[in-house]
Amino acid sequence: MRKFAARSLITLAAMTTTMLAVATAVRSQPKPATPNTTTSIEISRPEKPVIPSSKKASFVKMFEDIAIAPRFTPKEIELRGISGGGVETQKKSGRKVTETGDCIGFVDAEPDHRITLTKPFRSLKMQVKSSGDTILLVRGPGGSWCSDDVSDRNPEIGGDWLEGTYEVWVGSYEENTSFPYLLQLTEQP
Repeated sequence: MRKFAARSLITLAAMTTTMLAVATAVRSQPKPATPNTTTSIEISRPEKPVIPSSKKASFVKMFEDIAIAPRFTPKEIELRGISGGGVETQKKSGRKVTETGDCIGFVDAEPDHRITLTKPFRSLKMQVKSSGDTILLVRGPGGSWCSDDVSDRNPEIGGDWLEGTYEVWVGSYEENTSFPYLLQLTEQP
């Protein structure tokens, strides 16, 4: 009990010292100009970071839109994003149930990806990989399709696909929760 009380006193003393230091720093700031004084403000863009030529810059692209044709390479395409949203999936799909699953969960107002198929696919699979409980909504030529919990807590939709542009949402089972995800596209023979 005494150790706890001593720790509490030390913590309280440290917090008080910090608060006094912040208050002193704020009070020591120069006073703002009076309304009759002209003040000029200079706005400048931050300089781009210099990357040594021996090192390559790496950037992670998220929420990409793509166009693909049958027999695309590499054999597996991965798109990245963050799942979730505040809109009920049923409102975006226009249905409660589709041939591929129930339209449950929550998505963003706008699609996460637009995938254009330049020719029809005999067998294409879209599969979400995430550590959280995600859902998938695809809307395009021929209708809307939903999926949930096909592989663990991850959705997938596969089969024949018509030529055209598909809007793809990766949502979350619970409202306003989000998880990083990979959306994998593979063509099956």
